[in-house]
Amino acid sequence: MQLNRIHHVAIICANYAVSKRFYTEVLGLRVIAENHRIARDSYKLDLALPDGSQIELFSFPDAPARLTRPEAQGLRHLSFEVHDVQAAANELAAQGIAVEPLRTDEFTGRRFTFFADPDGLPLELYEAAPPENLDALLLKLEGDLHLREVRASAARLEELLEDDFQEIGISGTTWTRPAIVEALRDEVFSERTMSDFRVQRIAPDVALVTYRVHRKAIAQRPSADSLRSSLWRQRLGRWRMAFHQGTPL
Repeated sequence: MQLNRIHHVAIICANYAVSKRFYTEVLGLRVIAENHRIARDSYKLDLALPDGSQIELFSFPDAPARLTRPEAQGLRHLSFEVHDVQAAANELAAQGIAVEPLRTDEFTGRRFTFFADPDGLPLELYEAAPPENLDALLLKLEGDLHLREVRASAARLEELLEDDFQEIGISGTTWTRPAIVEALRDEVFSERTMSDFRVQRIAPDVALVTYRVHRKAIAQRPSADSLRSSLWRQRLGRWRMAFHQGTPL
């Protein structure tokens, strides 16, 4: 089984009108749908965050209160990612929402703070990771694949290449990941240099890389130049190559 992401979090509120205003007007969540279930005298409000995840806000008559203090076993809190924790905290404070002093995560170095919804549910604001320099990252990863020590390492190649990786080589041969790992194990290596390196992000988790390669001459073969293109795909925070093609010049 492979879980893709958290689809939604369900919250039961004490006062539907108050909580609806809090989540839509204070936190700015977009309403997807609102339904009143007459048989249960219950509202169900579907709310969306920008990344597609959702909150389901429910009202039930006479629902018992849930303890949030002292901290106990089970679901602890709901955390929202923001780019600027201080600015978001200031916005909440300006609307009369009590916000705890900012703290810093000792493991990630990112700032965070807590506040609560109208029913006392602990909510967190957590600082987003700084934007990555994708050009520099993919230049390094692509360059690693032209290094002798990387090309000779099956473990390192499997880290950099997707399981379903395919390559169309400059000879026209089509390679899978197992085939290329096996072939490079006995490669007669010659040093390569890259130039005209360009990155085009074609989706949030997919990037196209194009560049030129000059392969230096060795005793077994002459120098050569080629155009290269690669598709890199990000999964679970890691970029790996899904496709590569070489065209001789």
